[in-house]
Order: sequence, then structure tokens, then C-alpha cells
Amino acid sequence: MIKVLSHYNFGAEVEEVRPFGNGNINKTYLINTANNQKFILQEINTKVFKKPKDVMRNIELVTNHIRNIHQMNHMDSDNAVLEIFYSIEKESYVKENNRFWRAYKYVNNAITHETTDDPELFQQVGVAIGAFQKFLNDFDPKKLAVTIPDFHHTPKRFEALKKVVEEDRYDRAMRVYEELKFIEDRYELLKVITEALDNEEIPLRVTHNDTKLNNVMIDTSTKKAVCIIDLDTVMPGSILYDFGDAVRIGASEAKEDEIDLTKVKLNLDLFKAFAEGFLFETASILTAKEEELLVDSVWLITMEITIRFLTDYLNNDQYFRIDYPEHNLVRVKAQMQLAKDIEANKIKMKQIVNNILKNKSMSR
Repeated sequence: MIKVLSHYNFGAEVEEVRPFGNGNINKTYLINTANNQKFILQEINTKVFKKPKDVMRNIELVTNHIRNIHQMNHMDSDNAVLEIFYSIEKESYVKENNRFWRAYKYVNNAITHETTDDPELFQQVGVAIGAFQKFLNDFDPKKLAVTIPDFHHTPKRFEALKKVVEEDRYDRAMRVYEELKFIEDRYELLKVITEALDNEEIPLRVTHNDTKLNNVMIDTSTKKAVCIIDLDTVMPGSILYDFGDAVRIGASEAKEDEIDLTKVKLNLDLFKAFAEGFLFETASILTAKEEELLVDSVWLITMEITIRFLTDYLNNDQYFRIDYPEHNLVRVKAQMQLAKDIEANKIKMKQIVNNILKNKSMSR
């Protein structure tokens, strides 16, 4: 750690370095200095991000682009986007003993939330994710490296599931017959976004790809969105992935691993709030096909994580952290139930989106 810190000039002596946050991928530390400045230091998990230099290059390109837009339009650029703190070698990362580190400026007077039942707060999450997309609308996504290939390619996730079922190395496939049938019966619907991208029915965009509620910083005083964080999975993709994943996680009334399936459903008030915030920022850039697929994306991402949890369960739980032997299977059942609830409410959800879009067009 001392060697890593020696690569940075924090402007004053480092008085404290302590673990920070609850992320499952990278190791994160909070740095406090003698002049009361704070910084975030992270060790990049190279088992997940095998090309850390590409990860940091992507983050540099995207954050610089957003910051430049703010400055050109005389907007407040402080905390508008995550800011890399460069090393004394003027690099975005530090390499010590074949381990990669990076530092960020600390976002003051802002916090993240793990869950919420507050529509106004979740609307601000929608605003943040929508603004991220709006500011990157004119950025060429092909400039970005693909750091995790096929991350949201749902049909390929399905093919990976089929392979582990056929191999059945851990004799678990017979226990999940109903779950496998549920997924197989919906296979054709799993292609909706990838086919639209392949056929150029929807544009390739810069996507965050991990739009969890706790990846949006909220100002502690104004309760307004500040910026979106955790940019490691920024890659070319579809805006629909960001919309769908945010709603799946943030608008569910139950935990991702809820055992009592009667509690698992989508909160339509939270869905509406998020959609309002998101579309406030993106209505002017979305194509008609993207608008059409917004609700489908929530279902699709829910199915995708169902497939991933089930694949990991059949692989003897090698990817996702588990707290007990059947944890991944519990996750599968909960996400299946959420997918069923989304199916049952699809018409209502589309009406909500259409009403928001109609109101947006009338107010222009």
C-alpha cells in the first residue's frame, strides 16, 4: 500500500487509509489527508477485468467527454462526473507487483442508497442515468474497448446455460426442471435487443451496464442526483440495458434473493418515477424502436440474471458469492417470480411509458 501511495501527490500527508463501501468486485479504500481532503483508492479486480488498462481508458474517454460538455455549456462541472485523480506519472492507474490501482477525487456531500421506497429519490436515479446517456449521445461508442465480451448478450447467456445443463458435472440439472422449462419456453423473446442491434433497428450507444441504485450519488442536502459512479463496465451496447437493469433492481419490492415469493413484485409507482426521470433526460434522443422496447428491457434483464444465477448454480456456485448452499437457486426462483410479475403488468407498464412520452411531446 505504501508503494502505491507513493505514486500520488495528495497535496498533504496521508493520515488515514481505511476500507470503504461494500463492493464485491474491487477493493476500495478511503484516504484522508492532513488538510482534510478525501480521495478514493481502488485495487482493480483483474480476475473480472482482465484488461485494466482498457477499463481505465474507457473511463477516461467517457468522463472527459461529459466534463467537456458541461464546461462548454457553462454548466456546473464540479461532481458532474466521476473524476480520476492522476498519478505523479500522469497515468490514470498505478501498477505495483502486477496489481493495478486507481484513485478518484471524493464526491463530497453525497451518498448512495442500497434500497429505496421513495419515488422522488428513484426518479433522481432515473435522471442521473438518463443524463449520462444524453451527454454521451454524440460520443462514438466504437472508440471504447469491450472489456467483458457479450456481457449483456442474453442469447449467448442462454447457450452457456444449455452447455452446463448438458454437461451436468454436479448432478443438479434434474433439480431445476421447471426453471429450465420456464426459460426455454421464452427463448425467442430473449433475442429482442440483440437482434434489434444486429439489424440496426436501434443504435449502438455507450452504456454503463451496471445501473444499480447504489451506483448513483445523491446530494445529501438537495436530494438531487449528483453523478453516476462505478464506470468499470462502460462499453458499447444498448441504452435499453441501462434502463432495464436499473428498474429490475431498484423497483423490485423484494431482495434479489427473497425466499418468500409472495413478496416478489415490481412496484409500479417506483417504475413510473424512474421512467419519468429517465425520459426527462432522454426523450429527445431515443428512437421510436427504443421507446417501444423500454418495458421489454426490464423483463429481458430480469430473465438474463435468472439465467446467470441458474448457470452458476449448475456450475457449483463458482461466480456469484453465496451465503448458503442453495443461495443461487433461491435467487433464480426470486428473479423468475419477478419476470412473471413483469409479464403480468406489461400492458400497465407500457401505458405508463406512453403517457410520459405523450406528456413530454405535448410540453415541447
